[in-house]
Amino acid sequence: MSASTIAGRPSASRLFALAVTLLVLAGLVIAVRGRLADPLPGAWWIGFWDKARFGAPAELAFATRFRLERAAPGARVKLRAVGIGTVYVDGVAIAEGTGTGDLAVPLASGDHEMVVVLRHSEGISSLRLRLETPERVVVTGPGWRVDDDLRRMEEKGFGGARYPATLLARPTISSLDSLSSARSWRGRGDVSSVPSSARIPSRAATE
Repeated sequence: MSASTIAGRPSASRLFALAVTLLVLAGLVIAVRGRLADPLPGAWWIGFWDKARFGAPAELAFATRFRLERAAPGARVKLRAVGIGTVYVDGVAIAEGTGTGDLAVPLASGDHEMVVVLRHSEGISSLRLRLETPERVVVTGPGWRVDDDLRRMEEKGFGGARYPATLLARPTISSLDSLSSARSWRGRGDVSSVPSSARIPSRAATE
């Protein structure tokens, strides 16, 4: 075989490098497609490892606080949850259910609190949430808090949540999460500022 023939063939190392490059590009394409199709961009899955590790029944309250300079009558909350529970805004229950949800949440200007209470038979309640308003977007992430003492949360709202929520790289897998795909959150009407209607009164609602 002549030297010119050998020189005209790609080496094994070049073929390997080409294959790796193609795999990396394919992975990037898949990641970009997944991000573009994600209805909750920027939102982390959050949970509470201190309860999940025991695998026992638990009821957890995930909480955050935010402020709007302008009213947002068209605000929406999109969420995905492992566990069954209730969403509260400013101390008022706005939805109940599990699985996926897309809820209308008209908000006034000012300070607001959101609490999501989730129950799970194995203690692995998990939440991924995105609140969208023209002014700002609020997503589950490092700033969220969690507590397993609901009486404390009822008294203090966000200020009663003692622990940082655990950030999860992927959804928690459980028997509860594999139930019917028809599960969803059911809205309970417009947000009210009447503290007496709340199970988890927030500081914003009671001051």
